[in-house]
Amino acid sequence: MNSIAAKPAELTQDLYDVSPLTGTFGAQINGIDLSVPLGEAGARHIRELLRQYKVLVFRDQFSVGPKELLAFAEHFGVPEAGEHPTHASVPGLPGVKVLHSNAEGLETLNPDSWHTDGSTRKLTRCLSILQAIDIPPFGRDTLFADMEAVYDRLSKPMRTLLDGLTAEHSWKSQKPGAPTVMHPVVLQDEVNGRKALYVNKTYTCSINEMRPDESEAMLQFLYRQTHVPEIQLRVNWKPGSIVMWDNEKTQHYLVFDKAYNRIMHRVMLFDDILS
Repeated sequence: MNSIAAKPAELTQDLYDVSPLTGTFGAQINGIDLSVPLGEAGARHIRELLRQYKVLVFRDQFSVGPKELLAFAEHFGVPEAGEHPTHASVPGLPGVKVLHSNAEGLETLNPDSWHTDGSTRKLTRCLSILQAIDIPPFGRDTLFADMEAVYDRLSKPMRTLLDGLTAEHSWKSQKPGAPTVMHPVVLQDEVNGRKALYVNKTYTCSINEMRPDESEAMLQFLYRQTHVPEIQLRVNWKPGSIVMWDNEKTQHYLVFDKAYNRIMHRVMLFDDILS
């Protein structure tokens, strides 16, 4: 008799549990195999968890290859399959990008590269899913910042001022000549009403309604808000790890603390991730 239990046809909520990772945001989802089809109920529950925790960590996903990663991702939106200026695609799967970084020349790296994926696109409703493929035995973690918590910590007069502003975003040196896009400085969740600050040091250029000197001073102040430990989550990458996050509500920072030819797979999704 085969002693290996068969995989369920679909994942259901009673097959896994949720462990919060900080007192602010982030959760690890335990007992789940993402190579198993989610089904409608499973996808709906993951969306609910994403709205609540903003960053979800899945460990030991050794059965998930690029095709399974893309199949999981497609439950939550439309994968971005176009050409990326710095990341190649997995052959035959344009929706899965290969992120390869070796961190050589650590002393020359940008020391403050907090950013959110997707702010250079017209749509802000962007979800990222990142899978560890080849990682160092320690180091090269990813930090996340809860931008809803950042907004909540601002004074009421500051929140009132920011609510009516817009900002310009661009690829800058990554993609010279690409058109800029405009987004609100503050985004609001259409379901729970919570607001999140939506400017980041890597891609935001200026606040449109302010003079250049006012814009620069304001943006520098807002960028520093990601540095507060109480609104941060540090994810330590391990073999088999997959991390999923909401780019409207978080920023992230790649920790380049050691050289290593690290390889990750990423899927970015747009449009209906929270519907």
